[in-house]
Order: sequence, then structure tokens, then C-alpha cells
Amino acid sequence: MKYGEEKYGLLYNRWVLFGVRGISSEEGSVNLNNDAINEYNDALFLIRNLNGSLECKTYVCTIDPGRYWLNHPMNPNGTARIAEGVYKYTLGIHRGHKALTQYAKVTVNRYAIHGAGKPWFQWKSESPSMKDTGFFAIDIHAKSSTSKYVEMASAGCTVLNSTWTDEPWKEFYSIVDEAISSRLQPYLCYCVLNQDSARPLIDAAT
Repeated sequence: MKYGEEKYGLLYNRWVLFGVRGISSEEGSVNLNNDAINEYNDALFLIRNLNGSLECKTYVCTIDPGRYWLNHPMNPNGTARIAEGVYKYTLGIHRGHKALTQYAKVTVNRYAIHGAGKPWFQWKSESPSMKDTGFFAIDIHAKSSTSKYVEMASAGCTVLNSTWTDEPWKEFYSIVDEAISSRLQPYLCYCVLNQDSARPLIDAAT
């Protein structure tokens, strides 16, 4: 039984996207990291089973907002951080660039701005102030700068550690573009997992 087949009805004969927090994937090895705020320390996995053959593409990303937006929230209720769950994404535009955008509502946890200049270090030390569900432009896209820190690159979007013209983003987008444009699937299922939820899956696979 693959993850989500029974609970969410995921079909692995088409591309499924997994976003996993606090996971580093290098040279075929998957490891937990400290899930620090403002770093590209999450992983995106594009997975499908085609005629019995498993295909998997891996990309470094952040699933979380950068420090800049935590200190300068766009929403008065706090900055959005997408909650664990399964969501639907389709082709769209993010700030003039082709990207993946919401096909349906998503649920986010909102984090209120810190008082008294308290810094942001690790997500495990933070607690959301509320949950919110709707269309919030929580997109999946590339970054515009080469900075190693997230900062303004994400206000809650999933952002690959790749500029719009770098190979990782171009490969990722070409795969999802072909899958959706060819009508093989009208949307992509995006499964978001926190590190604690992903840990037993990783342990079982290693």
C-alpha cells in the first residue's frame, strides 16, 4: 500500500507531488535536518509508477515562508504556512512567470508576528495563532534571486531552490506542464508532510 492510496485516493499511475519538511535528499540519501526557519531545507518529490517502473524526481525547496514575511505579514491574521494535507494544483501564473497555482482551496496555519523583537529560529519552537482555508495564492514556483536564504522568496508558497532559468526549475516545470497540458491529469495532487509524519515513511524505506 503506497502512502495516501486508501485515505486520499492517490493514483500513482500519474505524477504525484510530495513536499516534505525538514528533509535533505543528496546523492540518493534521505536525511532529517533541523528544519530551521528561512532556509531551503525541505524536499519536493515528483513520483509516479509507469508500467510497473517507479520514477522519482527530487528537488530542494522551502515549503515555508521566509523570515522577511514572518516579520512583515501580508495578512493581519499572520503569515501563512501550508498545513499537512493533500491539495490540488494546476498550471497558472505567479508574478508573471509560469508556475503551479491552486486548483482548489488549501488550509494554512497562520503565524502572528513576534513581539519584543523575538527572533525566528526553528519551526518546532513556533505555534500557529489560527488555521485558515481558502484561495491564498499559495503557489509552487522558482525563486528570483540566488540568495541561499528564503527571505522574500516565499510568503507561504513552496519555492524551489532554483531560479526561473536554472535547470532544476526548468525540468520540474516541463514535467508538470506536460502532464497537465496533455490532459493526462487536469491537476497535480500535492501531499504536504511535516518531518514527524515523514519520519516513519523514511525509516521504512531505509
